[in-house]
Amino acid sequence: MKRLYLTIVLLALSIMLFAAEPVSKLDNAVSENTLSTAAGYLDSMISSVLLDLELVASTPEAKQGDWKGIKPYLMKIDEEYPGVFFYVMPDGNYYSVTMDYTNLNLTNRGYFKALFSGKTIKGYPVYSRSSNKKSGVVAAPIMVDGKVSGALGASVFLDELHSRLNQDMQLPANFTWFVVDTDGTVLLDHDADFIMMNALTGGSASLKAEISKCLQSTSGKISYENNGIYRHGFYQKLPNLPWRMILVKTDDGPIQISKQQMTSLELIIPGLQKSLSKTDQNIAKNLAATQFEGRNDKQIRGLLTAILEQDPMIVNACYVDTKSVLALAEPSEYQNVEGTDISKQSHVMQMAKDKKPLLSSGFETAEGFYAVVDVHPMFDKKNSFLGSISMVIRPERMVTTLLKNLEIPDNYELWMMQTDGMIVYDQNPEEIGLMLFDDEIYAQYPSLVELGRKMVATPSGKGEYIFLDPQMKDSVIKTVVWDTVKLHDRQWRVVLAHRPYQN
Repeated sequence: MKRLYLTIVLLALSIMLFAAEPVSKLDNAVSENTLSTAAGYLDSMISSVLLDLELVASTPEAKQGDWKGIKPYLMKIDEEYPGVFFYVMPDGNYYSVTMDYTNLNLTNRGYFKALFSGKTIKGYPVYSRSSNKKSGVVAAPIMVDGKVSGALGASVFLDELHSRLNQDMQLPANFTWFVVDTDGTVLLDHDADFIMMNALTGGSASLKAEISKCLQSTSGKISYENNGIYRHGFYQKLPNLPWRMILVKTDDGPIQISKQQMTSLELIIPGLQKSLSKTDQNIAKNLAATQFEGRNDKQIRGLLTAILEQDPMIVNACYVDTKSVLALAEPSEYQNVEGTDISKQSHVMQMAKDKKPLLSSGFETAEGFYAVVDVHPMFDKKNSFLGSISMVIRPERMVTTLLKNLEIPDNYELWMMQTDGMIVYDQNPEEIGLMLFDDEIYAQYPSLVELGRKMVATPSGKGEYIFLDPQMKDSVIKTVVWDTVKLHDRQWRVVLAHRPYQN
């Protein structure tokens, strides 16, 4: 790291001068000197890794394929840089500093053939779905008598590198930066959510045009619009790497939400609220019309059956007695659960305490789908508590029925969230029941988690975030509008997302 000290000092001095420079003198663009210093800093860091690998590749241990001899060299480099350092053999099997022999194979990696043809690899993007690590691979071949006998490489963790660069650069809040390779893949970004997105396929038309221009030259000015936000600045090719670094000033501007997106949500919300309220009102109406002298199982079972027949949104109906035992269940295929003690379920405990109508939190049923329960208390003529009736509702069925009658474009996505972050509906069934603020799949998309917290605090609004496309393959930009439907004390945030740069 000592060889980087001077570069870091120069970067810090450049940033201090840049931050002190009046905005009026910047002419809506960033300082070229700041960009040049930052690009040199990044280039020096990655080039140093590659240089160290090339030096180890020239050692007798490397030429002999002696992993025990190679490992101490790589361990010293590993202490300085965030990543995985490895030695790979011609058959693709490899050793790493952290695992020794990995029993894994790299022949399917896009850089493998080029590496074993004798080419140096300078920043090949790799995303491991198993580890959730995004890396840039640099690698050097080991040459023996003019032939490649193996190779040494490093998967440099891009998220950690992004954090280090942000810390060292300390740009003002209205500036941002990113780095693209020759294919337009974003290898590094001020916002980690954008790493591994492709600026040529996942951005606005003006961004695509400007990045295409950047890739044809070594430096210049850049100006583009992305979802109503205008950015102006400079780009520069790194001295020793085929990457372009872009540093831009962001003009303040509102997030652009299309009229169609707003109109679609305005159609969805009343329909969903009506369906939810209709089910609840039907339960209350049937209860009010039934006079109970006391517990009468035949009478109660008839009530459950009547409510089921009147409302197709209800999956099954149950009667829970005063001891919190699930005493009766309809339709008949659910009667094998009769007699089950469900006193530990949160909505059952709440009903026993408050004796007021409630809508439960989402939960996974024994059949394997997620549902909620609309629960109403039962009283006899003397106002004595007889227990409660519970109607199991599947939000997925409710939404699917509603969307059949609406023409929502294919690049729109609807999802719903409780105020504790549980996803009660998503067009991707695998996400239903996940917790936005806790589940690992969302943790790597901070912009989504941050927006989710805003949704919890605000019943309606609009925003933007990065997450996977419906195929759960590529990260894409999504604009959203949201509103709220509610029943009793339960609220659902109904979110309509739009992928503006995908058809």
